[in-house]
Amino acid sequence: MLKTLIFDMDGVLVDSMPYHVEAMQHIFDQMGVYMDQQLIYEREGEKTIDIVRLLLEKAGTDNGSFDLEVIVERYIEEFNVIATLDPFVGMPECLEVLKHRYELAVVSGADKPIVHNVLNELYPDLFSVIVSGDDIDKGKPAPDPYLKAVELLSIQKDECIVIENAPVGVQAAKAAGLCCIAVPTYLEHDKLSLADSIVMNHDLLIDFLLDLRSDVPKTCIKRCAHPVKS
Repeated sequence: MLKTLIFDMDGVLVDSMPYHVEAMQHIFDQMGVYMDQQLIYEREGEKTIDIVRLLLEKAGTDNGSFDLEVIVERYIEEFNVIATLDPFVGMPECLEVLKHRYELAVVSGADKPIVHNVLNELYPDLFSVIVSGDDIDKGKPAPDPYLKAVELLSIQKDECIVIENAPVGVQAAKAAGLCCIAVPTYLEHDKLSLADSIVMNHDLLIDFLLDLRSDVPKTCIKRCAHPVKS
C-alpha cells in the first residue's frame, strides 16, 4: 500500500535553481575563479560542498587554496539575500490534497538552513520528515539520503514513491531501491532516463499525483515502467 510521497525540493517544489546558480556565481566572481554554471544544473541534488569541490576542480583550481566550508557559508548568505522564491504553480494546492491521503517527506541535497527556511515559508506544516544535505555523510547520488528518509518514516521501500527532477537525485532513489517519478525542470528529459517514469511538466506531474491510488505500490514498478511522457 502506498503510504508516503518523498519529494526533492529544488526544481520539484520550488523554482529555485537559478538563484542557487546566481548565488554561487557571485561567490566565485569574488574569488576570481571561473565557474561552469551548467555543471550546477547537472549536479543538482548533491551536497553543496561536493558541488563546490567539483566546480573548483573543473576550473583547474587547487582545492587547498580555498576553505570549502567558508565558501558554502558565504553562498548560503548570498542565496538568502537574493532569492525570491515561488512554488511551482499548483503544487501547494496539490500537496494540501495529498497530505490527507499520504505522509509527505522531503529529501534535498541543499543545506539545512535553506531547506527549512524555504519549506517553512512556502509549504508550512506539510512534511513529517525532512532530510537535508547536512543530515547525511554521503549525499546524492549515493542512496543514503533516501535510505535515511525511509528509516525515519518507518516504511517499507515499496510503500513510497520519490519525485525528482535531477539526474543525481534519480540515481540516488534508484540506488535505494525506490520507485522514482521524474520531471525535467531544468534539463532535457533524456538525462533522467534512469527514472521509472517521466512526466514532462508540472501540470502533468500534478495530474499524476492526484490520480495515484493507495494500492499502487504492489504494481508500482509495473506502472512506472510505462513512461508518462507528453
